[in-house]
Amino acid sequence: MTTILRRNAPSDIDVHDLIREGPADFRVNGLVYTDRDVFDLEMDRIFGASWVYVAHDSEIPNPGDFRTAYIGRRPVIVSRGDDGGINVLLNRCRHRGSVVCRDERGTAKEFRCRYHGWLYANNGELIGIAHHRGGYPDDIDKGALGLRRAPRVDSYRGLIFASMKPSGDSLADHLGPARRYIDLQFDRSPVGRVRAEYGAHRSEYRGNWKFQAENTTDGYHGDTVHESFWRVLAEFGHAGGRHGAYTQQDMRDIIRHRQTGRTLGFENGHGMLEYPIAEDAVDAMRRGAHAAYMGRLEKTHGRAALGDIFNQMNVLVFPNLGLLHGQIRVIRPVAVDRTEVSIQFYALEGAPDAYNDERLGGYERFFGPAAFGSPDDVEIFAMNQTGLQAREVEWLLLRRGIERETRAADGTRTGDPTDETPQRAFHRMWKRLMAA
Repeated sequence: MTTILRRNAPSDIDVHDLIREGPADFRVNGLVYTDRDVFDLEMDRIFGASWVYVAHDSEIPNPGDFRTAYIGRRPVIVSRGDDGGINVLLNRCRHRGSVVCRDERGTAKEFRCRYHGWLYANNGELIGIAHHRGGYPDDIDKGALGLRRAPRVDSYRGLIFASMKPSGDSLADHLGPARRYIDLQFDRSPVGRVRAEYGAHRSEYRGNWKFQAENTTDGYHGDTVHESFWRVLAEFGHAGGRHGAYTQQDMRDIIRHRQTGRTLGFENGHGMLEYPIAEDAVDAMRRGAHAAYMGRLEKTHGRAALGDIFNQMNVLVFPNLGLLHGQIRVIRPVAVDRTEVSIQFYALEGAPDAYNDERLGGYERFFGPAAFGSPDDVEIFAMNQTGLQAREVEWLLLRRGIERETRAADGTRTGDPTDETPQRAFHRMWKRLMAA
């Protein structure tokens, strides 16, 4: 049985033997999901070094607006300064360590620590110390005691990322070829912008954070994990705008559609699962109730691009962001066996309200808190964590489709829609960072 070689601290862990890859094999040791020292190392070498998604700029549109988030286990405040710039501040008082902001989002010129009353501006500057006189020197350097800032902050298409590493790849380089698939989803807006204006709902599961990261682009589990959803469609669903259940032919068409498409695995650990939209479906949208909306998109992007824009795309941006089905999904690791998943629907700016309402309805049906998809998934993640306690069985097998996937010059690998191509890309990047 594999053991993790330790010396004095998690940073001394030897992770090289935890992921094994061969020409026709790829396996991940169960300790990757269950070992607390591995988890602690991830917080430093992955979440402490990568570009990590923290917020969407539509959540903080005006000076003084803020929202709280996490970089791994680090609590942060994402705020819009008076100058319009974006600050990502560690949510920890410099005095005795308490968080200085407990609200999820709002507007504030300053943050006051509830423990001893130290006061910070919304750009992180220390502007007041309670009972300063006599307790501290008059010339104490407040400039050195402001909230610590994330060394690097950048955004792409409104998605705000922060890195705790002072130097390294730019955000554009980190996203690499995955940018195209972010663009395609957001280009469904006639003006190229989305609004995360709906509140997020959260699920917590008793399992490792990487299960959700892997599952975001997993096309292999849908027929089994979400079997109850397909049964409901078959009995009560609505097909083609007509009332009544889906016919057997409808269900065969759905299954055949799910067997087309592809998976992609990118060099920086990102991945994608894509199902193509049928050409007649695009034509129906161009002739239907939202013809004017489709006409605006066609004028901007051209008729040929509409198919690519409306393909179903599940994108995982390493390590913690999912973009799929009109939602921003954020993975927050809490402990080695505890994870919080935040899901937030976004509206397409410039699209008709009726179309955004239709999109929201589909999202609620499968991903909402009383729906099918998300509850199904988090139950499986908890079952995974339970099964992994049988440590005599060491390896998880992620080799599906490895012999048929292809590799492009830029390192992007392409597989069939049920292949584990994006999961392997994720773990290659995981190993690269953990072994750095």
